[in-house]
Amino acid sequence: MNFYLQFNWSLFCIAFGITLLISFIMGIQGRSFYMMHLVIRKFSIIDFEFPASAQELASVIKDIFSLPTALTKKTLRALKSQLYLDFLLMPAIFGSIFILSMKVSGKMLYFGHGLFATLAWLQCIAWLCDVIENVYLLNKIRPEPVVSSPAVHKAYGILEIIKWGVPLLTTVCSFAAIFYYWLTGSYSDSSLCFLLITVIELIVFFGLKRLTSKTEKQKLDDFLGSNQL
Repeated sequence: MNFYLQFNWSLFCIAFGITLLISFIMGIQGRSFYMMHLVIRKFSIIDFEFPASAQELASVIKDIFSLPTALTKKTLRALKSQLYLDFLLMPAIFGSIFILSMKVSGKMLYFGHGLFATLAWLQCIAWLCDVIENVYLLNKIRPEPVVSSPAVHKAYGILEIIKWGVPLLTTVCSFAAIFYYWLTGSYSDSSLCFLLITVIELIVFFGLKRLTSKTEKQKLDDFLGSNQL
Protein backbone atom coordinates (compact mmCIF):
# COMPACT_ATOMS: atom_id res chain seq x y z
CA MET A 1 0.00 0.00 0.00
CA ASN A 2 1.33 3.41 -0.99
CA PHE A 3 1.90 5.68 2.02
CA TYR A 4 1.46 8.81 -0.09
CA LEU A 5 -1.78 9.12 -2.03
CA GLN A 6 -2.94 11.73 -4.52
CA PHE A 7 -6.49 13.07 -4.68
CA ASN A 8 -8.44 15.60 -6.68
CA TRP A 9 -10.07 18.45 -4.76
CA SER A 10 -13.43 17.30 -6.15
CA LEU A 11 -13.31 14.26 -3.85
CA PHE A 12 -12.79 16.57 -0.87
CA CYS A 13 -15.79 18.68 -1.91
CA ILE A 14 -17.97 15.56 -2.17
CA ALA A 15 -16.84 14.19 1.22
CA PHE A 16 -17.20 17.61 2.83
CA GLY A 17 -20.68 18.06 1.36
CA ILE A 18 -21.78 14.66 2.71
CA THR A 19 -20.32 15.60 6.10
CA LEU A 20 -22.40 18.80 6.20
CA LEU A 21 -25.57 17.01 5.05
CA ILE A 22 -25.32 14.31 7.71
CA SER A 23 -24.33 16.89 10.34
CA PHE A 24 -27.46 18.88 9.45
CA ILE A 25 -29.68 15.82 9.93
CA MET A 26 -27.94 14.99 13.21
CA GLY A 27 -28.45 18.57 14.34
CA ILE A 28 -32.20 18.21 13.80
CA GLN A 29 -32.17 14.96 15.76
CA GLY A 30 -30.26 16.66 18.57
CA ARG A 31 -33.10 19.14 19.06
CA SER A 32 -35.15 16.28 20.49
CA PHE A 33 -32.72 15.48 23.31
CA TYR A 34 -34.48 16.00 26.65
CA MET A 35 -33.92 14.81 30.20
CA MET A 36 -35.75 15.17 33.51
CA HIS A 37 -33.39 16.86 35.94
CA LEU A 38 -35.72 18.54 38.46
CA VAL A 39 -37.44 20.00 35.39
CA ILE A 40 -37.52 18.98 31.73
CA ARG A 41 -34.43 20.41 30.10
CA LYS A 42 -32.23 19.95 27.07
CA PHE A 43 -28.93 18.11 26.78
CA SER A 44 -26.52 17.79 23.88
CA ILE A 45 -24.56 14.89 22.45
CA ILE A 46 -21.44 16.55 23.90
CA ASP A 47 -22.91 16.16 27.40
CA PHE A 48 -23.46 12.52 26.56
CA GLU A 49 -19.95 11.98 25.18
CA PHE A 50 -18.02 13.94 27.81
CA PRO A 51 -19.48 13.08 31.23
CA ALA A 52 -17.42 14.21 34.21
CA SER A 53 -17.67 10.73 35.69
CA ALA A 54 -19.09 7.31 34.96
CA GLN A 55 -21.84 8.04 37.47
CA GLU A 56 -22.82 11.22 35.61
CA LEU A 57 -23.25 9.31 32.34
CA ALA A 58 -25.51 6.81 34.09
CA SER A 59 -27.45 9.69 35.67
CA VAL A 60 -28.06 11.36 32.29
CA ILE A 61 -29.44 8.09 30.90
CA LYS A 62 -31.67 7.60 33.96
CA ASP A 63 -32.91 11.17 33.60
CA ILE A 64 -33.98 10.37 30.03
CA PHE A 65 -36.06 7.44 31.25
CA SER A 66 -37.56 9.67 33.97
CA LEU A 67 -39.32 11.81 31.36
CA PRO A 68 -43.00 11.39 30.47
CA THR A 69 -43.34 8.23 28.39
CA ALA A 70 -43.94 9.98 25.06
CA LEU A 71 -40.97 12.30 25.55
CA THR A 72 -38.75 9.42 26.65
CA LYS A 73 -39.55 7.54 23.44
CA LYS A 74 -38.94 10.66 21.35
CA THR A 75 -35.57 11.34 22.99
CA LEU A 76 -34.40 7.73 22.82
CA ARG A 77 -35.41 7.44 19.18
CA ALA A 78 -33.53 10.64 18.32
CA LEU A 79 -30.47 9.72 20.40
CA LYS A 80 -30.11 6.21 19.01
CA SER A 81 -30.77 7.41 15.47
CA GLN A 82 -28.02 10.00 15.81
CA LEU A 83 -25.54 7.43 17.10
CA TYR A 84 -26.36 5.06 14.24
CA LEU A 85 -26.22 7.88 11.70
CA ASP A 86 -22.80 8.77 13.07
CA PHE A 87 -21.51 5.53 11.52
CA LEU A 88 -22.29 7.10 8.12
CA LEU A 89 -20.74 10.41 9.14
CA MET A 90 -17.44 8.80 10.09
CA PRO A 91 -16.18 7.90 6.59
CA ALA A 92 -17.26 11.31 5.29
CA ILE A 93 -15.66 13.46 7.96
CA PHE A 94 -12.51 11.42 8.50
CA GLY A 95 -12.24 10.89 4.75
CA SER A 96 -12.42 14.62 4.03
CA ILE A 97 -9.72 15.32 6.64
CA PHE A 98 -7.63 12.48 5.19
CA ILE A 99 -7.86 13.99 1.70
CA LEU A 100 -7.15 17.49 3.00
CA SER A 101 -4.01 16.37 4.82
CA MET A 102 -2.80 14.32 1.85
CA LYS A 103 -3.26 17.33 -0.44
CA VAL A 104 -1.09 19.41 1.90
CA SER A 105 1.45 16.59 2.06
CA GLY A 106 1.70 16.65 -1.73
CA LYS A 107 2.61 20.36 -1.66
CA MET A 108 5.43 19.93 0.85
CA LEU A 109 8.92 18.53 0.78
CA TYR A 110 11.02 16.51 3.21
CA PHE A 111 9.72 16.63 6.80
CA GLY A 112 6.36 18.26 6.03
CA HIS A 113 5.65 15.74 3.29
CA GLY A 114 5.89 12.82 5.68
CA LEU A 115 4.30 14.66 8.61
CA PHE A 116 1.03 15.47 6.85
CA ALA A 117 0.84 12.03 5.27
CA THR A 118 1.19 10.55 8.77
CA LEU A 119 -1.50 12.89 10.12
CA ALA A 120 -3.75 11.74 7.28
CA TRP A 121 -3.36 8.06 8.14
CA LEU A 122 -3.93 8.78 11.84
CA GLN A 123 -7.57 9.47 10.92
CA CYS A 124 -7.98 5.70 10.74
CA ILE A 125 -7.21 5.48 14.46
CA ALA A 126 -9.63 8.32 15.23
CA TRP A 127 -12.29 6.54 13.14
CA LEU A 128 -11.77 3.33 15.12
CA CYS A 129 -12.10 5.26 18.39
CA ASP A 130 -15.36 6.77 17.14
CA VAL A 131 -16.74 3.32 16.34
CA ILE A 132 -15.80 2.00 19.79
CA GLU A 133 -17.36 5.07 21.42
CA ASN A 134 -20.69 4.62 19.63
CA VAL A 135 -20.88 0.92 20.45
CA TYR A 136 -20.08 1.72 24.10
CA LEU A 137 -22.77 4.41 24.34
CA LEU A 138 -25.42 2.36 22.54
CA ASN A 139 -24.86 -0.46 25.03
CA LYS A 140 -25.24 2.01 27.90
CA ILE A 141 -28.72 3.19 26.90
CA ARG A 142 -31.05 1.17 29.09
CA PRO A 143 -33.46 1.95 31.97
CA GLU A 144 -30.91 0.86 34.57
CA PRO A 145 -27.47 1.65 33.08
CA VAL A 146 -24.47 -0.01 34.67
CA VAL A 147 -21.92 2.44 36.08
CA SER A 148 -18.55 1.72 34.49
CA SER A 149 -15.49 1.07 36.61
CA PRO A 150 -12.97 3.92 37.05
CA ALA A 151 -10.52 2.12 34.75
CA VAL A 152 -13.10 1.72 31.97
CA HIS A 153 -14.23 5.35 32.30
CA LYS A 154 -10.61 6.53 32.16
CA ALA A 155 -10.03 4.47 29.03
CA TYR A 156 -13.19 5.98 27.55
CA GLY A 157 -11.86 9.46 28.30
CA ILE A 158 -8.57 8.68 26.54
CA LEU A 159 -10.52 7.33 23.57
CA GLU A 160 -12.48 10.62 23.36
CA ILE A 161 -9.28 12.65 23.44
CA ILE A 162 -7.86 10.64 20.53
CA LYS A 163 -11.12 10.76 18.57
CA TRP A 164 -11.38 14.55 18.82
CA GLY A 165 -7.72 15.49 19.16
CA VAL A 166 -6.33 13.77 16.08
CA PRO A 167 -8.77 15.24 13.51
CA LEU A 168 -8.73 18.69 15.15
CA LEU A 169 -4.92 18.81 15.14
CA THR A 170 -4.80 17.63 11.53
CA THR A 171 -7.44 20.13 10.41
CA VAL A 172 -5.80 23.11 12.14
CA CYS A 173 -2.35 22.24 10.79
CA SER A 174 -3.69 21.61 7.27
CA PHE A 175 -5.60 24.90 7.09
CA ALA A 176 -2.61 26.77 8.51
CA ALA A 177 -0.44 25.32 5.74
CA ILE A 178 -3.05 26.07 3.07
CA PHE A 179 -3.40 29.65 4.35
CA TYR A 180 0.37 30.05 4.08
CA TYR A 181 0.35 28.88 0.45
CA TRP A 182 -2.49 31.26 -0.33
CA LEU A 183 -0.59 34.18 1.19
CA THR A 184 2.52 33.34 -0.82
CA GLY A 185 0.51 32.81 -4.01
CA SER A 186 1.64 29.20 -4.29
CA TYR A 187 -1.63 27.69 -5.51
CA SER A 188 -3.18 26.68 -8.82
CA ASP A 189 -6.02 28.64 -10.37
CA SER A 190 -7.99 25.40 -10.80
CA SER A 191 -8.32 25.11 -7.02
CA LEU A 192 -10.36 28.33 -6.87
CA CYS A 193 -13.51 26.65 -8.17
CA PHE A 194 -13.27 23.99 -5.47
CA LEU A 195 -12.87 26.69 -2.85
CA LEU A 196 -16.02 28.32 -4.20
CA ILE A 197 -17.88 25.00 -4.03
CA THR A 198 -16.82 24.55 -0.40
CA VAL A 199 -17.97 28.07 0.49
CA ILE A 200 -21.34 27.46 -1.21
CA GLU A 201 -21.74 24.20 0.74
CA LEU A 202 -21.15 26.07 3.99
CA ILE A 203 -23.59 28.84 3.05
CA VAL A 204 -26.29 26.27 2.22
CA PHE A 205 -25.59 24.39 5.47
CA PHE A 206 -25.90 27.44 7.72
CA GLY A 207 -28.84 28.73 5.69
CA LEU A 208 -30.75 25.49 6.20
CA LYS A 209 -29.94 25.53 9.91
CA ARG A 210 -31.35 29.02 10.19
CA LEU A 211 -34.49 28.16 8.23
CA THR A 212 -35.22 25.09 10.36
CA SER A 213 -34.38 26.68 13.69
CA LYS A 214 -37.05 26.95 16.32
CA THR A 215 -36.89 27.97 19.96
CA GLU A 216 -36.59 25.11 22.43
CA LYS A 217 -39.70 26.28 24.29
CA GLN A 218 -41.75 26.30 21.09
CA LYS A 219 -40.61 22.79 20.17
CA LEU A 220 -41.30 21.38 23.63
CA ASP A 221 -44.68 23.12 23.88
CA ASP A 222 -45.67 21.86 20.44
CA PHE A 223 -44.69 18.30 21.32
CA LEU A 224 -46.36 18.23 24.73
CA GLY A 225 -49.45 19.91 23.28
CA SER A 226 -49.76 17.37 20.47
CA ASN A 227 -49.58 14.51 22.96
CA GLN A 228 -52.36 15.96 25.08
CA LEU A 229 -54.89 16.00 22.24
